[in-house]
Amino acid sequence: MKRAKVFISLFLVLCFTVSFVGCSSNHDKGSLKDNLIDGWDSWIQSFSKHALTKEKDLQGEKTKGVDEYTGTYTATYDGFNGKEFIFGGTALDRENGNHLQVTYKLTIEDGSAELNWIAGNDEYSVANVNSEDTKEYTISSGDNYIVLKGDNFSGSLELTVKDVES
Repeated sequence: MKRAKVFISLFLVLCFTVSFVGCSSNHDKGSLKDNLIDGWDSWIQSFSKHALTKEKDLQGEKTKGVDEYTGTYTATYDGFNGKEFIFGGTALDRENGNHLQVTYKLTIEDGSAELNWIAGNDEYSVANVNSEDTKEYTISSGDNYIVLKGDNFSGSLELTVKDVES
């Protein structure tokens, strides 16, 4: 009985999702398949912004760029413990291209901090010592976030993410 309830629940969620995706797509754009994929992509992008740390909860000041993936962030930390998901999102295909340039300056006065790039299930260290640099990243389908992790971290972070001209 429990298995049947789970199956029915999943089936209803799938039906609502397909209905929502089909309704939110641009029917003049192409085939039903393309419309469903575009609708699904828009839907997951709209929910992925909730994974980002809310601006009121960030330690610093954030200025958004053209979307959730780009902008500037400047923060001063004093004994910070935790994670800040600063920029990024989840998408099948980002409307503004998949190449980003990240310029940062991380200053660690006390504790430890690590600036990371999350791509899907992989996490890459951008910086974990006093440093400043510019790096380019190609985002892939799925999760892509820039995250600062702090452990009793006191210091500062200056971060700019912008699109790379193709």
